[in-house]
Amino acid sequence: MTPPFEIQSQARTVPAPRRPERDAVLVVVGTDVHPFDRLLDWVGRRTAEQQVPCVMQYGSSSARELPGSAPFFDHETLNERLRQAAVVVCHGGPATITEARRAGHKPIVVPRDPALGEHVDDHQQRFAARMAELGMVELCRTEEEFRQALDAALADPDRLRISGSEAGAAAIEAAKRVGAIADGLVTRPSRGLLPTDEVTVLFIGGWGRSGSTLTDRMLGQAPDVCAVGEVTHIWERALRDNERCGCGSAFDDCPFWAKVGDVAFGGWHTLDLDDVMALKHRVDRMRFVPRMALPYWLNRRKADLRAYGELHRRLYRAIAEVSGARVVVDSSKHASLAFALRHARGVDLRVLHLVRDGRAVAYSWSREVRRPEIVGAEVYMPQYSTVQSGVLWSIHNALFHVLDWARVPTLRLRYEDVVARPADGLRRIREFAGLGTGGLEFLSDPAPGTAALPVAHLETTHTVAGNPMRFTTGRVELRLDAAWRGKLAARKRRVLSLITWPGRVRYGYLNGRDK
Repeated sequence: MTPPFEIQSQARTVPAPRRPERDAVLVVVGTDVHPFDRLLDWVGRRTAEQQVPCVMQYGSSSARELPGSAPFFDHETLNERLRQAAVVVCHGGPATITEARRAGHKPIVVPRDPALGEHVDDHQQRFAARMAELGMVELCRTEEEFRQALDAALADPDRLRISGSEAGAAAIEAAKRVGAIADGLVTRPSRGLLPTDEVTVLFIGGWGRSGSTLTDRMLGQAPDVCAVGEVTHIWERALRDNERCGCGSAFDDCPFWAKVGDVAFGGWHTLDLDDVMALKHRVDRMRFVPRMALPYWLNRRKADLRAYGELHRRLYRAIAEVSGARVVVDSSKHASLAFALRHARGVDLRVLHLVRDGRAVAYSWSREVRRPEIVGAEVYMPQYSTVQSGVLWSIHNALFHVLDWARVPTLRLRYEDVVARPADGLRRIREFAGLGTGGLEFLSDPAPGTAALPVAHLETTHTVAGNPMRFTTGRVELRLDAAWRGKLAARKRRVLSLITWPGRVRYGYLNGRDK
C-alpha cells in the first residue's frame, strides 16, 4: 500500500488571468492570508483619477475587477507582469521586493501594518525602512506620500528603473543582508546554544488526523517551546513549492524561516534540493522501517542515515537558536522519520505517540479538506477508503510501539483525553520533554460544575505543514469532533471496528464510554 505522503492530490488550477495592457502600474501584495485593501484602494483611486491602466495581484484582499488582475500569479506570470510594468507597487515582503529589483524596478513600497490587521508583526515596516535607507525602495507610509511617489513615477517612468548591475546579484545579496537584520528584530533572542549542545526534539508520532496539529499549536504557545509543524514536508512543500507558513506568509517571505535557513545552512539557497530529496528517498520511506533495526542494512545505509540525521540536526538546532526555545516540536507523525532520527547524533529524541479512535480518524480521512496553504490552485488533502484508513491506522500506531521497544523515550496519550483535560495533558507532555509544568497561561479552564468547554487562546506559530487549523488564531473552544458517531455508515463502522479492534483494546476504546 502506498504511504500517504507519496500520494499526490489533484490540483484544479485557477485559469490564467487575461493579458494586461503594456506599461501598466503593477501592484503585488504577496500570498499572506491577511487582506491588504488599504494599498489596493490607494492605487485604485489614483490610477482611476489619472486614467492609467493598472494590474493587481490582490491575494486575500477584496477581488479587483481589472484586466489581467488575479488573486495570485505563478512565478512565470509574475515575471512577465514585472517585465511589462512601467511602475511596480508592492507590500514590504522581502521576496517580492527582490523579484521587483531583479526585473529592473525600484518598487514603490507600502509595508503592511499589523495594527490594522494587515500582518502578524511589524517586520515589513522594519525591513522596508532599512531598504529605504539604502535607497533600494521608494517607501510610502501615508496615502499622500504614495500619491506623490506614484505621480512622480508616472511623469517619468525611467525615474524608478534601475540598471542591470543594480538589479543583479549584488543588489539581491544586499537585500538578503538587510532582511537578515530585520529578521533579527522579530525573532526571540537566542539562549546561546553551544556547538556541542544536543537539541531536544519532541516528535509527535501516529497516524494523520489524530489531533497532532492542535497539540502542536498548543505546545507552541509557551516561550520555551517552538512548534514548527510537519518538518518532513519542508523540503517539498516549503522549499520547492513555496507554500504558506502558519504565519500566513509564503515560505520565501517568512522572516523566521529565512533566519533559520541562514543559521542552519548559510541560506536555503546553499542546499541542493535535488540531492536532499534523493537522500530522503534513500532513507525516509515507510518500507525501510522494519529494516532500520537490522545491522546489515544499517551498515549499508550508515552514510545516508548520518547525512540525513545531520541535515535535521542542523535544522532543529537553528530553529531552537532563532526562536530561543529549549524544545523543538516536530509533528511529522511519520514513523520512518522517527526511526531515522533515532540514529541522528546531537538530537535528544523524545516521541509523543498520539492516538485517536481509529473510526473517528477514518471518518476524517473520508472528508474533502482543502489545503489553504497552496496559492493559485485548489488542492485537497488525500482521501482514503474505510479499509485503507483502518489498516494504515493499525500499522502506523504499531510502528511506534516498535520504536518504544527500541528504547526511544515515548509517551503515549489519547487525543480524546488531551482535548477533555488539556491542562493535564499538556503538563504531562511538558514534563516528558524536560520542561516545567508552566507555560499554560493561554488555556482557560471552565468553571467547576458548568457545561462550558476549555478554551485555548492561540497566537500565530511558524508551521511548515499540517492540518488547515494551523492558520487558526484567537479564541478556540476545545471540543472533540464526534461527528463520525452519527455520520459514519453502519457497514463502514462495522468494518472499521473489526480492523481496528486490537488497537482499540490496547488504547482503552472498548469500555462503556468509548464504544
